[in-house]
Amino acid sequence: MRIVVLLLIPVVVLVGGCKSSSSNATGDANQSIPADPTGTAADAQAEDTTCPQSNTTAFAKTKFVAHTGLAFGAFHRWLYKPMTAGTFKKGAKGRITAFVKGGLAALFIKREVRLALADAKANPTLCKTISAPLGKLGDTVQSAFDKLKGGDSSGIDGLNTLIGQTEDTSKSDGVQITENENGDLTKSPS
Repeated sequence: MRIVVLLLIPVVVLVGGCKSSSSNATGDANQSIPADPTGTAADAQAEDTTCPQSNTTAFAKTKFVAHTGLAFGAFHRWLYKPMTAGTFKKGAKGRITAFVKGGLAALFIKREVRLALADAKANPTLCKTISAPLGKLGDTVQSAFDKLKGGDSSGIDGLNTLIGQTEDTSKSDGVQITENENGDLTKSPS
């Protein structure tokens, strides 16, 4: 139900924007950026910093790789590449669509990072090395997207650096992350 509501918000904003563009003679309607949904109460919960002595979840590394691959792939496809192409700049063709997809991607990334973090905490090796940077990444996705809406791309650049560091750390722990840019942003969490 929550996903349906989240998917309807950009549609309502776009429909509302269409109505205002017909009455706006200055053409500023193309510059409005739709609002993105806020985080949930789960985002504000304190992090558990204890690491297990042995795996506490079956296939923790495999699930970690799948979730981080989806999160990092969505980041690069829907946020980083459009930013470097200039799609988020004022006056750019497809700007509003890019922001709607970017907002959905930010929510998707936060969810996948949260799931990956849970799997990392279920594995002793990953817990000690990946939990902190992965938690930081999950916490900063929304603020980086919000900065981007204001024209500041430093948050996205910072996330790209943090993702690269996380991938390098994971690789040094023997867990190779392969980015998957084909994650379905509209699929409800399972």
